[in-house]
Amino acid sequence: MEITVVGSGTVAPRPERRQSCVVVEAGGETLVFDLGAGAVTGMVAAGVDPFAVDRIFFTHFHPDHTLDAVNLLFAMNYGTEEPRTRPLHVTGPEPFENFWSSILNVWGEWMTGDYPILTREVAHTCDSPIEIDRYGLTWTPAAHRPESIAYRLDGENGAFVYTGDTEYSPSVVDLARDAHTLLIECSFPDDAPVRGHLTPGGAARMASEAGVQRLVLTHLYPAVDDGRLPGAVKRGFDGEVLVAEDGLRFRV
Repeated sequence: MEITVVGSGTVAPRPERRQSCVVVEAGGETLVFDLGAGAVTGMVAAGVDPFAVDRIFFTHFHPDHTLDAVNLLFAMNYGTEEPRTRPLHVTGPEPFENFWSSILNVWGEWMTGDYPILTREVAHTCDSPIEIDRYGLTWTPAAHRPESIAYRLDGENGAFVYTGDTEYSPSVVDLARDAHTLLIECSFPDDAPVRGHLTPGGAARMASEAGVQRLVLTHLYPAVDDGRLPGAVKRGFDGEVLVAEDGLRFRV
C-alpha cells in the first residue's frame, strides 16, 4: 500500500501545513482518511487525483478533519470533464448519519450527483472488518471526542494505523500492535500537554508499547514543530521516526 500525508497540520492556520488528510492507495482503490481544509487542493499538489477517491473514512467530526468533504463532493459534481458513475463510499463513527445528514441539509443538491453515495455508520468497537480486496480495515475508540476512532489497514506486507486525534489510549495501542507503520498525532510539547492530544513522550510510549517498526508524526501545532521533535520521540522509541510534511509519501 502507498500512503500520502496530504495534510499534516491542525486548526492553527499555516501555509506549509494543511489540515488533516491521509490518502492510502491499496487494493486497487483510493482511500481517504479525514478531509480537513485544503485537502482537495493538497491532493492535487501531492499528485493524487481527488476524483479517483473511492472511499472516505472519518475519525471524528471536528472541522479540521471534515471541512473539505463539502469541497470534494462539490468538485466531483461540477469540476470534472467526465461525470462520475461509480459509487463513493463514506464511513464514519456513530453518530455519523446525523453528521452527514446535516451536511446534506445545508448544501442540498450541490452535494449529490448522478452516482451512488453509500454511507455507513460504524460502532466505535469494530464488530466486523471492512474488506477491500486483500486488505482488511478495522478500528477502535480513540481518546479525543466521544465519537473518535482510529483505523488499521492490514495488507500482505504489514499493517498501517492512523490514530486521528487522541491522547494516550490503550485501545489504540492494542489496535497498533505489531503494525509496520503508525501515523500518529503529536500536537504539543511534553512540557505543555493539552487534554485529548499527544506529546512526543506520549507518542513514543504508544509506539513502543505497540511494537511498531515506523512512527510518523502528524497533526503538528507550531509549539511542537521546532525541529527537535525526532530527538524527543527517540528518547522513548527506538524504531524509525519520521516527521510528516504535506506531500510525504511512503509505502507499507
